[in-house]
Amino acid sequence: MTEKLAMTDFAGGGASAKSTPHWFFSILHIARNNDKMLNILGYRKGNMKKGFTLAEVLITLGIIGIIAAMTLPTVIKNNQRKEAEAKLKKAYSAVSQAFLAAQAKHGEAKDWAWDNADFVLSYYIAPEIKGAKLYPSGKQQVNVMCFEDKFSSTTQHGNHKNRQYVWMTGVGISTPFTSKTASLKMIDGTCIGLIPDNALSAEKILLVIDINGNMIGPNTAGYDLFFFVVKDNQILPYGYNWRAEDLANQTKTNSCNRKAGSSGFVCAAKVMADGWEIKYW
Repeated sequence: MTEKLAMTDFAGGGASAKSTPHWFFSILHIARNNDKMLNILGYRKGNMKKGFTLAEVLITLGIIGIIAAMTLPTVIKNNQRKEAEAKLKKAYSAVSQAFLAAQAKHGEAKDWAWDNADFVLSYYIAPEIKGAKLYPSGKQQVNVMCFEDKFSSTTQHGNHKNRQYVWMTGVGISTPFTSKTASLKMIDGTCIGLIPDNALSAEKILLVIDINGNMIGPNTAGYDLFFFVVKDNQILPYGYNWRAEDLANQTKTNSCNRKAGSSGFVCAAKVMADGWEIKYW
């Protein structure tokens, strides 16, 4: 239960005193008890030049510290958001270009053997992505991408054989991953998964992008894990055919809202609809 705060719990400016760094009150204590201390810039009674007193300097530093403590988390979050936006756009561009290049060589994607994800990745896609490392479905555990046995005992989620990823709610993702999921890892660590016979979409081929690789968190849908479908010789975001108002609707399953069931499935569509900006976290 949330604790109700009395008015005495709030410092000037509306900030809760309980969240104010303890060192700020130490500074106030020093300042209040040192009004007669010598000026740290050399002031003494009788001098013509007057600088700042120690009390004034300490209070100023305290205020600066409070402002920094309040704004730094926002700055960090904004930087993380911008980094995710850039990585998603880069990964989507790389996969789309590889997809187009492969069609130029081998014909339209609609005629490829999509029931065999291993073949599609190894024959069509991987040759168009420099340094791509393949992870065949036959050598992987169920529900995972880019799985490596040598790390299975040292990583709880990113390379765990039973659960790598979670929805925005924190619930582990099983479907749509299957034992037929094949994947590849790009030089920058991005992991691309291909899932044939997808049970969650009318478009049966699902393409999944982990923008920073499975070994780096948070391994969460909508944060570093995004879903796409292969349709009409294109790679489209899962949810491309949803109404704009439904993409973040908390009452609609799979929407890009933490309160929805299986939340985060359509976040790629939400990001692209918002001009490649992440506005939901």
